Amino acid sequence: MSSLTKIPSGVQYFFDDEVRRRRYVEETALGVFKGWSFDEIILPMFDYQDLFSRGMGAEKADRTYRFVDRDGSLLALRPELTSLVARTVATRFRRKPRPIRLCYSGEVFRYDEPTQRSAREFHQIGLEHIGEPGIVADLEVLLIAAETLTALGLTGFRIALSHVNFFHGIADHLGFAAAERATLRELVDRRNIRNLDHYLAAQAPQIGKEQREQFCQLIRLAGTEESLDLARQILVNQQSAVAQAAIAHLTMLHEALQELDLSDSFVIDLGEAADLDYYTGLTFKIYLPALGSAIGSGGRYDNLIGNFGDSEPAVGFSFSLDGLATALALQRPDHPRQSVEPAEVVEPGERLAQCFQRVRELRNQKRKVKIGAEQQA
Repeated sequence: MSSLTKIPSGVQYFFDDEVRRRRYVEETALGVFKGWSFDEIILPMFDYQDLFSRGMGAEKADRTYRFVDRDGSLLALRPELTSLVARTVATRFRRKPRPIRLCYSGEVFRYDEPTQRSAREFHQIGLEHIGEPGIVADLEVLLIAAETLTALGLTGFRIALSHVNFFHGIADHLGFAAAERATLRELVDRRNIRNLDHYLAAQAPQIGKEQREQFCQLIRLAGTEESLDLARQILVNQQSAVAQAAIAHLTMLHEALQELDLSDSFVIDLGEAADLDYYTGLTFKIYLPALGSAIGSGGRYDNLIGNFGDSEPAVGFSFSLDGLATALALQRPDHPRQSVEPAEVVEPGERLAQCFQRVRELRNQKRKVKIGAEQQA
């Protein structure tokens, strides 16, 4: 088959209403971010492969699209944007007052096996809040994520909150080494309750059956007070200050969200254990009805910027533009068409200058114009 009649696996073309919908999502999201005093940053499309290895870790960075520069340097198309922001803050913003609020929008490129992700080029819209270590910044980014979805007119969304130190505290208490932690993390993340129970019984015989069953039940739950209450029960007999601090942090966030009358849009999900090496505190994923996977995720990553300079606290998130646009098409299918301004048609006559003088007059009035009537297909 000719290369002119097919496109590479994992890329897409967008037309007409799809384009208008995506532009509306992008402009609305960035408008919300800027309303919270986040400054937009434009980042390079490619950079050194080593940059992404430092930021994402070697295993994930191995999925980049790489190429060799003329000077022999190994370069890569950006697989994500947070590492680029982190390097920029560590090297160019060292003297800039903290906290630093930055937002971005752009394509990223990452090779995944077809069974994992159909897209290899996708668009992220996100922000990073750098320099503030406390709960204030965590709550700020959560409220921005919720406001963005509301501004788009999307309803029924849920933001699932977790905390990596709950998992780390449990693993510390059980005395698990790296290999055991990795297995535990996989079982938790897959919510494989039966195998999780068997694994804990075999690897952690020091904990009782009741406590083991409580932990398995907690992984199955995704709620609010019920999840937090059960987590506290599990920790009653544990000397894990790390896990207890994590639950206290989530409790404070939940109480603040209740006072703001936003708790219906947030749930506690302590069964979320992915990317624990990257995050250092709060983590969250963003879900919308009728979509089977998260359309956004984020959390606190206080160790990342230290890979490029001095360590600094940071928290942020990113949305999938594809996910937001798909949700908008499902919930508000007529939205882009309603926003399309009709064009005033100007027929070209024998006097071209006269025709285009009329066009210029209309454009000076910010009117939409079209030269000549559409031809029949």
